[in-house]
Amino acid sequence: MVILVGNWKKKVAKILAVIALIAVFAASLPLLTGLLYDQVPVIGTWFSDEQPSGNPMRVDSAEENSRFQHLVDQFVFKLQEFYYEE
Repeated sequence: MVILVGNWKKKVAKILAVIALIAVFAASLPLLTGLLYDQVPVIGTWFSDEQPSGNPMRVDSAEENSRFQHLVDQFVFKLQEFYYEE
């Protein structure tokens, strides 16, 4: 049995182009996610949960303290001292 398909060369070329495009995308996806792993914080937190350190006063050291933050901290400490005195 022989099946004749019109324009079979164009159809085969289109199918091969689509397969090649899918293969390039599938091969480049792990490479791109590896390069962007440090840049996109959301991807890193999808699968790993943050374990508690046991320290309730833990602070992140990555954030730089500004003058405003320093003033707010002083205000909070003074309020705590005020309520502890009563």
